[in-house]
Amino acid sequence: MKLHTLITALATTVLSSLAAQADVQVFTSQTAFQAASGSLGIDRFQDLSADEALDGPLLRQAGAHSYRVSALDGLENQFYPTAGENGAVWLSSNRVGAHLLFDSFAGSLRAIGGNFLATTYDGEAWPAARLTLTLTDAQGSTTQELDLSGASSISFLGFVSSSSLLSLDISVSSSSLAVFPSVENFQLGLAAAVPEPSSAVLLLAGLLLLPALSSRKFIKR
Repeated sequence: MKLHTLITALATTVLSSLAAQADVQVFTSQTAFQAASGSLGIDRFQDLSADEALDGPLLRQAGAHSYRVSALDGLENQFYPTAGENGAVWLSSNRVGAHLLFDSFAGSLRAIGGNFLATTYDGEAWPAARLTLTLTDAQGSTTQELDLSGASSISFLGFVSSSSLLSLDISVSSSSLAVFPSVENFQLGLAAAVPEPSSAVLLLAGLLLLPALSSRKFIKR
C-alpha cells in the first residue's frame, strides 16, 4: 500500500472516531448511570405537598442544577404530587393525557435520569402501562419506550449525552387504565470525565505531516 493511501485511510479512521463521539447512552441501571455521571444532583420533591393541585411551570433544583418542569396537555399546566412508596413523593400531572416536559437546564448538562411510573386517580403506581421518554440534546432527539409491566411498576431510566441537554419529555403511550405520567428522584448531572480528543488530534496532525517529511527536501543525503 502506498504511503499516501495509508495516511488517507488512517486519517479517515481518526476523523470518523471523532465524529462518532456525539451520541447518547441509555441506562436501565441506576448504578451504571451514576458511574457514568459527574456532579449529580437529585430532586426528590419532598418540599411539595401531596394530594394538592399545583400550578406550573415549576422552577426546581436537582442539587446544584436548576431546571423547569411543565405538565402540558394543551389546556392547562398543573401538577398533582402524590405520596409514593416508602415516604417518596411522586410528581404527576393533574390531567390524563398531559406530558411532563423538563427543560431550561442551567449550564451544559449531559446526564439526566430518574424513577418513572404511571399513577392512577388514587395515586397508586399502575404496572399495566408504557411510557415514552424523548430526550433532546444539541444533536437531535432520542426516544425510549419504558415498559412498566415488569417486576416493578417503577422503573429507572437514565441518559448520558455527549452534547448539551435541551429537554426531556415523558408521556403515557399505552395503558389499560387512565393514568398520569409520574417521576421520583429526578437526577441531573454532567458526564463523567473522559479523555479529551487532543491525542487523536495530535495523531491526525502527525499523519498529515508525514507526506512533507517524506519529500526529498526533508531527506538528508
